[in-house]
Amino acid sequence: MNTWNAIYVSSRQEKKIHAKLVEKGIEAYVPLKKTLSQWSDRKKWVITPLISGYVFVQSSEQKKELILQTQGVVSFVRYNGKEAIIRESEIDILKSIEEHGYEINLISDTFKSGDTLHVFQGPLKGLVVQVLEINNDDTVCAFVIESIGQNFKVTLPKVVLRKESKAC
Repeated sequence: MNTWNAIYVSSRQEKKIHAKLVEKGIEAYVPLKKTLSQWSDRKKWVITPLISGYVFVQSSEQKKELILQTQGVVSFVRYNGKEAIIRESEIDILKSIEEHGYEINLISDTFKSGDTLHVFQGPLKGLVVQVLEINNDDTVCAFVIESIGQNFKVTLPKVVLRKESKAC
């Protein structure tokens, strides 16, 4: 049975390793983000991995050795003492965030107290998020991929959010 797993890869090699894995017939996914970088003489849009050092792979027991033999792959990500299994819904959410261009930033701390909100409209419909901060023009909420303990800060417009209940 194929499951989604996360693998650690060499620094700044996410896209190259993704290509190598796909070449071997392994379904792989690297969430990407587009950022505006500024140098002293120019600005340029750069596409970089959303999560540095990670590639998501759909693997079976038979394919795990082939994945680990790929140059640049360090190891499978372990979480709570076990190999991390990523839910299909978490991969779908990452793909949706990437596809629709929501601003997203990796955060390392745990969620703070705040209101629990339900996304009732748009590509993230059905997602429940925790408020981190509120700006004048939009709401910044958090989203977690529990399988690997990664937290993200996602900027969502207020119009797609509805208050469900107060956090304790």
